[in-house]
Amino acid sequence: MSLVKTIARIMIAGGLLAALLVPLAGCGSFQNNKELEDQPVFTRVPVDGQAMLDMLNAYRAQNGRPPLRHDERLDAVSADMARHIAGRDSMDTWAHSAFGLSQRLEKANYPNYAGAENLGAGYASLQAAFAGWQGPKDHNKNLLNPYVTRVGIASVDRSNGKWRHFWVMTLSRPTEDGRPNLQ
Repeated sequence: MSLVKTIARIMIAGGLLAALLVPLAGCGSFQNNKELEDQPVFTRVPVDGQAMLDMLNAYRAQNGRPPLRHDERLDAVSADMARHIAGRDSMDTWAHSAFGLSQRLEKANYPNYAGAENLGAGYASLQAAFAGWQGPKDHNKNLLNPYVTRVGIASVDRSNGKWRHFWVMTLSRPTEDGRPNLQ
C-alpha cells in the first residue's frame, strides 16, 4: 500500500472518530443556567485582626486573663474551617471537635499544647460574632481559656443558602510559647 493511501485512511479514520466524539463532548459541557445560579460563591472577608485582638484582650483583662497575640498561622487555620462550614452551610461537622481541631493544627504544622475554637454563622460583623460568643458557656470558656496564648480569626461569606456569613476564631498555645502552668 502506498504512503498516500495509508495517510488517507488514517485521516478518514481520524475524521470518523472526531465526528463521533464531537457530539459526546457537548454532553457535559453545557449546564442549565439555573444550575449555575444555584452554585454558591464563597468569598473570604477581610477581618481587622487588630480590632479583634483589642476586643478579645479587653474582655480577657476584665476577667483576669492574660492577653493573647494575633497569629496569622491561626488565621489560615480559621479560614480553612470557615470555608468548610460555609461549603456545608452548617456548623455541624466532625471537624468541629477536639480531634478535628487537633488534626487541622497538625496539618498546618502548628505544634501546640492547647487549642480551642469558636464557630459562628449569620453574624454580619466582627462585633456581632464576638458578642455571640460571649453568651454560650462553651464559647465564652474558649474566649477566657487561661492556657492559650495566640489567636486567629477568619470570615467567609456564602452567596446563597441558610447562612451567609461564617466566622471561625482559633485559639492555641504553640509549643514555642512553652508548656502551660496547670496550677
